[in-house]
Amino acid sequence: MTIAIAMNQDRPAGHFMKAEHFALFDDDGQALVQFANPRVTEGCGAKNALIAMLKANQVTRVVTRHIGEHALAGLLDAGLHVYQLTNGRLNPTQWLSPAYWQPLTDASQGRPALQRMKQQSQPRKRACCTDRMCGCGSKRSGLGSEHRGCGKRQGKGGQASGQGCGCHD
Repeated sequence: MTIAIAMNQDRPAGHFMKAEHFALFDDDGQALVQFANPRVTEGCGAKNALIAMLKANQVTRVVTRHIGEHALAGLLDAGLHVYQLTNGRLNPTQWLSPAYWQPLTDASQGRPALQRMKQQSQPRKRACCTDRMCGCGSKRSGLGSEHRGCGKRQGKGGQASGQGCGCHD
């Protein structure tokens, strides 16, 4: 069985997906190999690339300080056993001791995704709006912006007066 520890320099990383590299150890605590975190080159596919890399190296247990709910769900779905270090100030021999590990068995034990928390705290936008463009073809540029698709203006004399298309709140 192989153990993977998310690392920054020579210490366990504070967060699993933000680790600089991953160190692999055998059951006797012997270092096997290190590999860079694929998040730098893979972008959005980093989680899947990382899981594939762990599986290719026959990793069965993953040890981390903190992990997000999505990454944790991916590891658990891949059949890996995930453990959280109970203390961030351990020495290297303690990192590999199950006495200092807390098993994580459900994705809800991971940290909530920050993007999801931000989305839930912000008021909902109308369905036609995205970050930069409106469904009617106008760029969202504030009061009085003219809509390309409908030609109506938003803001003064807009939706409140019944003259706007209603795309912007």
